[in-house]
Amino acid sequence: MRPVLLRRAPLAAFLTLVALVLGFAAPIDRELLVRIYALVIGALALATLSAATSFAARGGKSPFVAAMRGSRVGNTRPEALERLERQVAIALENAGDFHFRLRPSLVEAADAALWRAHGVQLEDAEQLVSPELWSLIRPDLPPPEDRRGPGPSPARVEAHLDEIERMRP
Repeated sequence: MRPVLLRRAPLAAFLTLVALVLGFAAPIDRELLVRIYALVIGALALATLSAATSFAARGGKSPFVAAMRGSRVGNTRPEALERLERQVAIALENAGDFHFRLRPSLVEAADAALWRAHGVQLEDAEQLVSPELWSLIRPDLPPPEDRRGPGPSPARVEAHLDEIERMRP
């Protein structure tokens, strides 16, 4: 960075020398000469600062930019998987969150699995799944009365997922 700042020093010295010679040797209005000198030196200072700024910016990425770009590159997990993991974490908190957040995903997965395995819609599949799973995925299931009550245990949700996964042709 120092060479960038010192690169224009000889030019500033030369301009100062020219201004001094003109001020003492030439019949020029000194006030006008001082104004022109200040304008030229100011322009030179701005050009120097601009060069120093571009030199500093060219040196590399800031730690903030590197961290932001690094997190995107390192994140290889699908967005849908992360969204589903958040739904599961929230849904296990209470019955209302389970019913409105995670249950639709389970119903969708069960519907797709039943269609692949047996060629039937979810509405016609009560006899193909366990009563416990049916009580969870049945289409006419009303919302829980106590939405802040406890949701299903992680073991119960895992058992339902295992049953849905076993529905293969």
